[in-house]
Amino acid sequence: MAKNSSNKNFVKLCAYVALFLSALLFLLGTVLSKIFSPQVIGILDLIAKLSLLVGIAFPAYDYSRGLHKAWKIIYWVALFVYIFGCVFGIISVFK
Repeated sequence: MAKNSSNKNFVKLCAYVALFLSALLFLLGTVLSKIFSPQVIGILDLIAKLSLLVGIAFPAYDYSRGLHKAWKIIYWVALFVYIFGCVFGIISVFK
């Protein structure tokens, strides 16, 4: 039971980090871009996106487990597209 509880706490922490960093980048993006390099902003954005991924992927997987096979396929395709976008989005920052 403790392991399950710690996993839920980790997911909640990731959701909180994603919300905080995303709000910070939305509100102060132009100010931060004058202070930090585009690479630093890109890294913060990647951390926010990956935290969001953890914060939504696990609950979405739990939800899709009880549904028909088509919904599971949609879940995995959407997850792949999101991860693919995160990886290639951060690569474009470092060019």
